[in-house]
Amino acid sequence: MYRQLFVLLFALLTGALACRAQSDVWDEFVEEYLDDITDDEQDGNSLYEELLELHRNPMNINTAQRDDLLRMPFLTEAQADSIVSMVNRLRGMMTLGELIYVRNLEYRERKYIGLFCYCPDNYEYRPKRPWPDSLRTKNRSLSRAYREQDKGLTTELSSTFGVPLYKREGFRPHTREELDKNPNRQYLGNNVATTLRYRSSLNNRLAWGLTAQKDEGEPFANGENRLYDSYSAYLMGKSKGAIRKWVVGDFKAHFGLGLTIGSSGTDPMAVISSFRPKQEDIRQHTSTDEALFLRGAAVSISKGKVSVLAFGSLRKLDATLYKDSISTILTDGYHRTPLEMQKRNNITALQGGASVSIEMGNAKLSLNAVQTHYDTPYRTPTALYRKYYFQGKDFGNYSLAYNIRRGALGFHGETATSQQGGVAIQHRLHYTPDYRMTLHMLHRYYSKDYLATSAQSYKIGSRIQNEHGILAGATFMPLDYLQLKAYVDLAHFPFAVYYSDNPKNAITAQLQAEYIPYNEHEFLLRYKFRTRPYDNTQNQPDSHVQHTLKAQYRYIGQKLKLTTTADLTLLSQPGKSNNNKSTNHSSGWMLSQKAIVMLNSKTTIGTTIAAFHTDSYSEALRLYESTLIYSTGYPSCYYHGIRLSASAHRRISKLHFALKYALTHYSNRNTIGTGLRQYNGSTLQYILIQIALRF
Repeated sequence: MYRQLFVLLFALLTGALACRAQSDVWDEFVEEYLDDITDDEQDGNSLYEELLELHRNPMNINTAQRDDLLRMPFLTEAQADSIVSMVNRLRGMMTLGELIYVRNLEYRERKYIGLFCYCPDNYEYRPKRPWPDSLRTKNRSLSRAYREQDKGLTTELSSTFGVPLYKREGFRPHTREELDKNPNRQYLGNNVATTLRYRSSLNNRLAWGLTAQKDEGEPFANGENRLYDSYSAYLMGKSKGAIRKWVVGDFKAHFGLGLTIGSSGTDPMAVISSFRPKQEDIRQHTSTDEALFLRGAAVSISKGKVSVLAFGSLRKLDATLYKDSISTILTDGYHRTPLEMQKRNNITALQGGASVSIEMGNAKLSLNAVQTHYDTPYRTPTALYRKYYFQGKDFGNYSLAYNIRRGALGFHGETATSQQGGVAIQHRLHYTPDYRMTLHMLHRYYSKDYLATSAQSYKIGSRIQNEHGILAGATFMPLDYLQLKAYVDLAHFPFAVYYSDNPKNAITAQLQAEYIPYNEHEFLLRYKFRTRPYDNTQNQPDSHVQHTLKAQYRYIGQKLKLTTTADLTLLSQPGKSNNNKSTNHSSGWMLSQKAIVMLNSKTTIGTTIAAFHTDSYSEALRLYESTLIYSTGYPSCYYHGIRLSASAHRRISKLHFALKYALTHYSNRNTIGTGLRQYNGSTLQYILIQIALRF
């Protein structure tokens, strides 16, 4: 059976050359950009959904402001300024093709801007260029009418269903006597995961939406769930007046560099690929994440050179309690068993914060404050590495953020302190002598007693605490078709960390070369080295050391897109053995082939084939595969086996239908998973179905 499936998918992949197709630019962007900047699954999913929301609701490039353009993380501040300047000089673009006249924009950046921006088709408002001086004043009102026209009302309603074709231990029926003894032996709901999304926007100035989700194993329309397990809703407005933006409902906030409250990426390559920090902003929460967001109201006010961001939030959080105190705040959002239901909405969090900024030419200063109150106190930690974790009910963070741009030099920094007395400092410096080269440096110092409930910024450890390090990197284009990226990060953990009671160092380094001789062909070679602290069996300081190598070829044509990838990893772990071997060294490899074709303008097919072989779960390799909208496709491949998937998209007028089938077969495993997640078999199969209506 599996051999037949393999042959069928391979025939689809190779036979697609005969199809009349075009490349899927969005899928190309996700595969190239997200895979390039982050290895963290949660961080990658959050960034994916944020960018997808912008892609599904693109901006009018003729009305977009500098801050709007900087929502595209691959654009630098200088590039955003150049685009705004050209739009003002030309009094609006007629097509995005005019971006070719922006000198510091490369081909790839111009292509990806089209995913997030559009030009309206109202050419009659602008006469032929160049504008004669005698007509500039006369046609000013016509130019403004051209630039102010927007898209009107747009609405999208979508529903996604994930149906596993196998049964885990948690779905096996038990007798009443067995459940009376242990009610957590069985999931409360069925094995279908489903998500409902509703999005609407009016003239790109008013937007509202609702997200409802039920994970696999959670009850639907029974027990404590009236329908879905979780809900998230928002109403957001934007204007060009003093009140620039406001949000009611669920939202996220980012101040400074994220040391008080943030939502920025944490991967070193993010600093290299997009060296500017994430801009201070408030935005609606659109993902299915059930923990990392605020619930209440937020507003952004700007008057002249002064701007103010403020928010207030009151929401319930899942937590594990121990003797009426918080042991752990949970972020996975699972409510599948009676025990998980008992941890649901156990505590209440009240948060408020504000940021006041002033611009002075090329410099900007921001004063930030965030306060958090829990109705239940944290318990006193017992483990050594948790000695300086949260204690009590109230936590505050205050910071001064500053940045300055002068020519090719850019400097960003933030100095923060917590209510308990800890300090966090981060500085970023970049130098761009020309568009072919950029040099980066990032220094951070987070004291062991710095406590921030909502901080999210660059780090190597698990939290903004107990870390001192420096990152140095560069991007260089020696030739028009060759780009080099490299960085090295040296980090020191002065106090105990998880798996190590001793002060430790960590090193992360990466070198990447991308060769693009023609627009249709791309070659990538990436090497990554990293060490992480880990005490050995004698409780002596040691480290995990990992080497990874990726070689990739992409063909991006008008009729077909192909991606061929080879991954290799080598791992050394102190005090461990693999597969009854006496050595603590292990390895893994993966070969994958992906194809995306468009049978016609309304039908798209994607296929992925991968073979993998690793000694253990520790060497898991991540595979990107074609998937459906609002659904990331980064399965982890480990042990010995193959991964097959096929997806199809079909548009009929305003309806969009999508179907995905995936199979993972392990050749050296008779059981998969443990506990309630255990499956007694060697093959996992599932189907993903999606229906969307957009008008």
